Amino acid sequence: MSFTIDQHSRPVNDGGGTVSPVRTGAMRQLVSAGCNLLVRGEKSATTATVVALSADLSAPLVVWKSETVADLPRLDCGTVVLQDVDQLGLSEQRALLAWLDDRPGHVRVISTAASDLFDLVNAGGFLDPLYYRLNTIVIDVDEASARAFAS
Repeated sequence: MSFTIDQHSRPVNDGGGTVSPVRTGAMRQLVSAGCNLLVRGEKSATTATVVALSADLSAPLVVWKSETVADLPRLDCGTVVLQDVDQLGLSEQRALLAWLDDRPGHVRVISTAASDLFDLVNAGGFLDPLYYRLNTIVIDVDEASARAFAS
């Protein structure tokens, strides 16, 4: 399932599961549902969206940057934000996939990416099983919508 947050207010279903836009209330419902989320867009837009959502995320909230694969958090509950997963090399992706397989069921994952992970999978630059683990619900954001959502 994929959603787009943009500055327009009219919902559109393109037949492929993409709905545009998601209003703030709907976004908060997605967050409260406890699903893993993939937030896609420019880094500043994805960061602003995660910050705006942080009040609705389960504590503890741990932010993990992609360059520190060896330091993946060990939590029993809460939310882990995995930043810039599209920048991971294949060995780091394997380590992340192993961590996802070993994590307890009460840890939610929110990942961010500037690139379309499906395109990376097709090009051989991203592991297919990792894509499907992170891609529960995709939220596409742009700069204007991230600012509007944060306010």
